Amino acid sequence: MKKVIVLVLGCVFFFSCEKVTYYPDAPINFTGTLQMAHRGGGNDTLRENTYESFTNAVQFMDGVETDIQISKDRTIWLSHSSDVMNCSGTINCFVETHDAVIEAITLCNSNEIRYTRLEEVLKYMNDNNIKKYVSLDFKGWIPCSANTLDIEGVMRLATEEIITLGERYNLTEYLIIETNVVSVLTWAKKKNNKINVYLTSYGDYEKAMLQSLKNNLDGISYKAYYGDELTADMMNLLHKKGLRLMAWNIPDSISAQQLESIQVDILQVDL
Repeated sequence: MKKVIVLVLGCVFFFSCEKVTYYPDAPINFTGTLQMAHRGGGNDTLRENTYESFTNAVQFMDGVETDIQISKDRTIWLSHSSDVMNCSGTINCFVETHDAVIEAITLCNSNEIRYTRLEEVLKYMNDNNIKKYVSLDFKGWIPCSANTLDIEGVMRLATEEIITLGERYNLTEYLIIETNVVSVLTWAKKKNNKINVYLTSYGDYEKAMLQSLKNNLDGISYKAYYGDELTADMMNLLHKKGLRLMAWNIPDSISAQQLESIQVDILQVDL
C-alpha cells in the first residue's frame, strides 16, 4: 500500500499521470547525447549566426543551432534579432526589409557585419557531404507594424522556404524547426513529414510533453535550469512515449554532463 501511495503522489507531482498514460507507448532508443553549437557556433573570435561561425562549428560538433528570420523577399537569414542593423543602428525588421538592403550591409569600422543566408550554409553542407543536424530557432515576434500583424502566416511562409531548401540540398531529415507556435510545427510536418519539429518550452515540462503528444511532434526544445528540473525518470517517460528533448540555457560543462547522465538527446552548447 505504501508503494502505491508513493507512486500515485509521484505521478501527480511530476506529470499528471492520467493525461500522459492516455497516449500510447511508442518507445524510441536513446543512442547517445548529441552536442550542437548554440547560436550558429559563435565564439570569442567568430560572430554568432554567420557563415564563418557555422561552417567552423559544423566540422567538429554534432550539429549547429542557429536563429533565423525571413525577409520581405521570403529569404531566410541567420539572425537572433528580428531587427536588421547596420553600423548606425536599426534599419527595420527583417520581414519588412528587402534582400538588397540586407545584402548592402557589409562593414562597420572596418569590421565585417554582413548577414548570412540559410541557403549558404546548407549548400556548404551539401557540397561537403556533411550530414549533421541543423536546428532552426524561429520565434514568434511582436509585429513590426500594422503591415506585419499576421505572425503565423509569415512563419508558415518561412517554414515553406525552409522545407524547399532542405529538399534542394538533401538535408530535410537533418533539419529541426523549433518554435513555441504549435500550429506552425504541425503545418510544417504536413508539408514534409521528414522534417523534425520541436516545441519550445521555457521550463514547463509537463505542458510541453502533453502538447507534443497531442500534436504528434517529434520533441521538445527545453530551457533547462529555468523551471522544472529534468530527471532521468522524466527522460525515460519522454522516450517511452516517442519524444526526444533538446536542452539549451546550459551554464557550464558540469551542467552539460548532468544532462547527459539523464539521457537528454541533444544539448545546445556555447563554444
